[in-house]
Amino acid sequence: MYTPNEFQTQLFDEIFSSTKGKRKITVELMEVLGCSRASLYRKRTGTTPLTTDELIRLADHFSLSIDALRKNTEENSLVVVCTTLPPIKGYDDIDFYLENTRDNLNEAVRVPGAQLFFIAKEVPIYRYMDRPTLSAFRFYLWNLEHMRRNDRFDPSHTPSILFEKGRELSQLSRQLKVTEFWTLSSFDNLINQIQYIKNMKLASNRLISAMKNELEEVLAELVQDVKKQQTAEGLPYQMTLCDYLTINDGALLEMTEHHSVALFSYSSINYLKSSNPNIVDAFKRGLRYHRMQGEVLDSLNTEGIHKFEEAIRAKISAL
Repeated sequence: MYTPNEFQTQLFDEIFSSTKGKRKITVELMEVLGCSRASLYRKRTGTTPLTTDELIRLADHFSLSIDALRKNTEENSLVVVCTTLPPIKGYDDIDFYLENTRDNLNEAVRVPGAQLFFIAKEVPIYRYMDRPTLSAFRFYLWNLEHMRRNDRFDPSHTPSILFEKGRELSQLSRQLKVTEFWTLSSFDNLINQIQYIKNMKLASNRLISAMKNELEEVLAELVQDVKKQQTAEGLPYQMTLCDYLTINDGALLEMTEHHSVALFSYSSINYLKSSNPNIVDAFKRGLRYHRMQGEVLDSLNTEGIHKFEEAIRAKISAL
C-alpha cells in the first residue's frame, strides 16, 4: 500500500527533478518551509511528516498539483492534499481558471442538496461575471497584475469566450444552495480598484459610469437574495453579516454529508483545492465560528438589511 512517507518522498523528488540547481532549490525549500537544512532532510526522507500548512505552501509556491502525484486514489484518499492552478500569464490562464471554477460548481449542481459556503472578503466573482464591464475589468486587473504596466482599460480587448464562461459561472452559482459570510467592507477592494483606475485616468468616464451602474445591479440582486432568502433560481440563500472574517478568500463545496471540498484563493486567480479531511474540518470550524459570531440577515431583520445596503450604496455613489 502507498504510504504517506512514500508520498512525501515522491513530492520532494518531483520538486527537485523539475527545478535546476539542487543547492539553490534546497535554500528555496528551507525558506518556504521555514526550517533548517537538517529539518528539511528529515522532511524530504519522510522521517518527519509535513504538516497540512507546509503541504499547501509547497503546492502554492511550486504550482504543483499534489493530488496528481498519487498512484492509487482509492486506497490513499487520506493522503489527498490539494490541487493548484498555474500562475496567470495571460487570457489563456484566465480561461483555464474559469473552466476549473465552472467544473467545481457543475460537480455540486449535479448533486441534489449540495451547498456552497463562501467567505466574501471581497465580492465573489460569480456575483458579477454576468456583468460585461465589471467582468472585463476583473480580467484586465488580473492581466495588469502580471504585466506590471499601466495599459488603459478597454473591454474590447477581452476575448468573447471569457464573457461566455463568466456568464455561465454566474448562472451556475444561482443553481446552488448558498450561504455567504460578508462584512460591511466586502465591496471595498473592488470599489477602490475602480477608484484607482479612475484617478490614474486609465479608463474613460463612460466605463467608470458603466461599472458604477453594474455595481448597483450586483448590490440590488444581493439584497433581493437576502430578503427572499433565495437565489434568482429559487434555491435557498442565507447571508451572515460579520464584523470581521478570519478565513482568507475561501469557499467550501459540500456535495454530500461525507464529501466536501475546500477552495482557497491565492494571488487573485490561483487557488488550492483540497478534499483532505483535516483541511475541510478546519474550514468548517471557521464557518461555525462566524455563524455564531455574525448577524443573520433575513426577511425579519429589515434594519440589518437596510444598514448593510445603505453603507455599500454610499461607497458606490462616492466613486
